[in-house]
Amino acid sequence: MNNQKKAAIVMQTDFTKDISVSTMQGVCMSIDPELRIFDSTHEIKSFNTYMASTSLSYVVPYWPKGTIFISVVDPGVGTKRKACVAKLKNGSFIVTPDNGTLTHVNLYIGIDEIRIIDETKHRLQSTLKCNIFHGRDLFAYCGAKLAAGIISFEEVGPKYPLNEIILHKILEPTKIENKITGMIDAADFHFGLVCSNISFELFETLNGKFGDRFKLLIKNSETSKIIFNEILTFQESFGAVETGEPLLMISETLQVQAAINNRNMTSIYGIDCGPNWIFEITKL
Repeated sequence: MNNQKKAAIVMQTDFTKDISVSTMQGVCMSIDPELRIFDSTHEIKSFNTYMASTSLSYVVPYWPKGTIFISVVDPGVGTKRKACVAKLKNGSFIVTPDNGTLTHVNLYIGIDEIRIIDETKHRLQSTLKCNIFHGRDLFAYCGAKLAAGIISFEEVGPKYPLNEIILHKILEPTKIENKITGMIDAADFHFGLVCSNISFELFETLNGKFGDRFKLLIKNSETSKIIFNEILTFQESFGAVETGEPLLMISETLQVQAAINNRNMTSIYGIDCGPNWIFEITKL
């Protein structure tokens, strides 16, 4: 197989960009030195499989059919959790622990088939005594063999039912009159963006236009604590409001997002993501 037909490998982890990532890349290159390996992110919060899931859903649609995504956020490494390869409906593959990481691609892209990695065939043999680094010893090793064309998807291992995939709970947005209630799907800790799972299409049913005022309520349903409850405007971008002023906008994933111009909203208010984080907008 020539280099142009080999699938690219795209990696994401919660390792930070350290020697662990380099060893994974080295394993891939040892399988086939012509493989093309790219980093998506290695800054996923430690053990946060929900964030791993959203991160994949942001990136996967923009890569060519057949791309091999290796996602290693694996708090259950060494346990009986499944190590798998999922074939997506868009033709790409995700090599990952089955621990909730596949939630968003299952929802937004769809999974055609999923297979358990046969560790007797697709596991690095030189490190058999180690059970705590499957990113290197299993996921990178198997993903590289798949990308290089050494094995087919069917040769990864036995398939298992799609309804056995571990999925995080997702609260579907609901609309009642001029109010839409959803959840926080992503809380960016670098710029502080707070992205809901309310789609632009649903938001459009409120007939909002730039400059219109909305009340935004953010609360944690687990603690019943109200985190944010203010009136802000819907704008095209950050610069439409003064520094330090909050706003609503449409995110790069075409969902409703809140932010504070030149400030970090997530750190100021201690906002996180997941089904316990309610994001409610009301048009005034």
